[in-house]
Amino acid sequence: MHTRLLDGEWTLTPADYKRVALHTPYFATSPSLSCTLPGDIHSALLKAGVIDDPYWGTNELGIQWVGQLDWTVERTFTIDEADLEHTRAILTFTMADTIITVLVNGSEVGRMDNQFRRWRFDITDALHGGENTITLCFESAEAYAKREAAKLPYPIPYSVYPVYAESRNMVRKSQCHFGWDWGPCILAMGVYQSIALDFVDEGLIESVRITTVEREDNDWDVAIAVRYNAIADADLAVKAEVAKSHTEGTVSVKRGQNLVTFHLRVSDIQLWWPNGHGKAVLYPLAVTIGSQNASRRIGFRTLEVKTIDDQKGGRSMTVSVNGTDIFAKGANWIPFDALPSRLTEERYEYLLQSVVDANMNMLRLWGGGMYEKEVFYDLCDEKGILIWQDCMFSCSMYPAHQAFLDTVEAEIRYQVDRLAHHPSLALWCGNNEDLGAISWYEESRANRDRYVIDYDRLNEGVVGRVIREQDPYRTWWPSSPSAGVGDYSDNWTNDQRGDMHFWSVWHDGSPFEEYYTIRPRFVSEFGFQSFPSLSTVRRYAADDEHNLTSVVMEHHQKNVRGNSIIIENFSRYYRFPSSFEDMLYLSQVQQAKAMRMAIEYWRTTMPHCMGTLYWQLNDNWPVASWSSIDYYGKWKLLHYAAKHFYSPALPIAYQKEDGIVEVYVVNDGPHPILDAKVSVKFATYDGKKLGKQEYRQDFKAYSSTHLATIDLNKKKKLERENTFIYLKLKSDDLYIENSLMLAKPKESRLQDPEIKVEVAKAPGGFFVTLSCTKAAFQVALDAGSLLGTFSDNLFEIRPTAQKVVTFKTKETISLEAFKEELKVYDLYTSGR
Repeated sequence: MHTRLLDGEWTLTPADYKRVALHTPYFATSPSLSCTLPGDIHSALLKAGVIDDPYWGTNELGIQWVGQLDWTVERTFTIDEADLEHTRAILTFTMADTIITVLVNGSEVGRMDNQFRRWRFDITDALHGGENTITLCFESAEAYAKREAAKLPYPIPYSVYPVYAESRNMVRKSQCHFGWDWGPCILAMGVYQSIALDFVDEGLIESVRITTVEREDNDWDVAIAVRYNAIADADLAVKAEVAKSHTEGTVSVKRGQNLVTFHLRVSDIQLWWPNGHGKAVLYPLAVTIGSQNASRRIGFRTLEVKTIDDQKGGRSMTVSVNGTDIFAKGANWIPFDALPSRLTEERYEYLLQSVVDANMNMLRLWGGGMYEKEVFYDLCDEKGILIWQDCMFSCSMYPAHQAFLDTVEAEIRYQVDRLAHHPSLALWCGNNEDLGAISWYEESRANRDRYVIDYDRLNEGVVGRVIREQDPYRTWWPSSPSAGVGDYSDNWTNDQRGDMHFWSVWHDGSPFEEYYTIRPRFVSEFGFQSFPSLSTVRRYAADDEHNLTSVVMEHHQKNVRGNSIIIENFSRYYRFPSSFEDMLYLSQVQQAKAMRMAIEYWRTTMPHCMGTLYWQLNDNWPVASWSSIDYYGKWKLLHYAAKHFYSPALPIAYQKEDGIVEVYVVNDGPHPILDAKVSVKFATYDGKKLGKQEYRQDFKAYSSTHLATIDLNKKKKLERENTFIYLKLKSDDLYIENSLMLAKPKESRLQDPEIKVEVAKAPGGFFVTLSCTKAAFQVALDAGSLLGTFSDNLFEIRPTAQKVVTFKTKETISLEAFKEELKVYDLYTSGR
């Protein structure tokens, strides 16, 4: 067998020149242009200058026609007559988006209608020796979806956003391509993985399923099930090997689908652990059937999602790895670009390393995006990042007619076969918010039974059934949020069972203190928005648009009330910022404050609460959003804050009740903290020390320890508006600080810190040394358009100690250029 990749340059043409002429004159003089596959059609049009950059200004509105029209891409390729002797030519597509008819030498050989399936077509009879032509005819996904919706006997409702394409729930395509409350409406079309033409002489390995079972004395059983599609009856040599163990022999296969199984026993295994709990050890596994080979990397670990009912009607949700209960710390992942051509391996590496660098150990792969590329899962395996895998359904009702159920079943079977071997994969979840969405729409509220039946037919009758059949050792979670299998609780308001989405602070406008009113078991969505930094805003808005209510700034805010909510909370907690630039800074301070209050409090309730995944990690275009890393990869202040509030060990102080300060130390790591010293110091903003309390003790691994309750009402001379608490946790190999302002920032009598900054070259970047004359709060460093990250950011500085921060660069930068770009913000200055 040998393989020919049909990657590279293809020719792009509109299917209807008259219709496209209404939008662009380009094709009147140039009948075609170059299009790279793997890649997408929008990117090809952008490169050729046919469309303007959809991320600049309001250009998104001017390119909607692209997704509403049909397109064709075509190329030629040459094969030898010998290639067709005693072989079958099998053409394979993955991540083909979405409604595509395939022609070879003018003959139709296949049709695709699901982005999430693998498609294989036997094109042997359509080929000939010499030059051949392959044509992909792309139909508008919106036109297809509207046509499918018109066939239905009753409407299937779905959520819409400021700029959207219709009937997204009718087509198996990334739902966020149709527009979302953080993303543009760009109906991408293309093929995003290599297109393979295999000349098969024996057969094709369709899938490799691997099951590991722990035995005694660190021995493990490995069961391998290979689905093999033979082109003829044959006796084939087979072999499998992993971790110094192997087996080989001969099997007889029949034409068509065969199941070939192997069983091995391996010893002296190093376990796979999530980030922060041990090494993520991987072992190569190789399978050979006849002339074809397949390889995987596997990790040996046990993983259970514990859902234990308690006597008070609650139900826990705890991820347990290798018998150890893990506090899940992380965020929600969305596709990181609306133009799929830009989904590069380098960007996957950067974002996932940023996850690790922020002390996270889990990502929820959200159900409105896509089942990710293989590189995503491979990197999560390597870095010890657990994956909560939603299936690709979100914020909608969906059809339940047989054709739709059939394509979903094929989709789920393929994805489970593809992904189940990854040790990072923690659980399968049926959808994002579809269970709750039954109560969102007028149609489903008026005829609830109809839509509940449709939901059950799809989610339990197909998605859940197939996952339980094919991956019985991994948890099936029916929806997020939910209380688990068979429970249809309202998990937006019920904090006692399963996972919760808590949006009262953002969508309902409640104060940040609302986070203190719940004691969830696992929070898989909650968030607060901010604007990106000025260097990012400048990449989509001209200077005369630098106002929060300008046309462009509002266009790059896809949540209808988003800017108003951000501004409202400025007035709730802070002195109003004095400039546009300070507004951007303060929005990120505010976002970090909201997430810090929630997560630090919920961490203290461990093991009652065992997971926090904030919304969201990343963006798919430059925008105001809930992300902690902006579209260009720049860490917002929230991501620096996450690095701190997700630290394995952390001293925490909060005021849940007015005037009552609770002090905790959390240690969710695998090692105890021995002979630790915790100090709680009171100081005024003008530099006076008001006393301290100290505690010496050990802190167990995987523990939350309550140290003190401090009643401020008993401290008669203490002025909360002029006082803050400074916490320090120290041991032989640990030093970490935290702080708490005793009044709202706008009420606090901050002093001008008179921050001084010195910059010097450092290995791989620069040192930034900061000092002050009065305590400085929410100090933020910004390197402008320069690529890199700071070792620390969004911190306090005390007059008694300098702060030294390293900026690690991703490019060659001179000291002068860094000095010119570097800006320092702080809370006092932003409101003056």
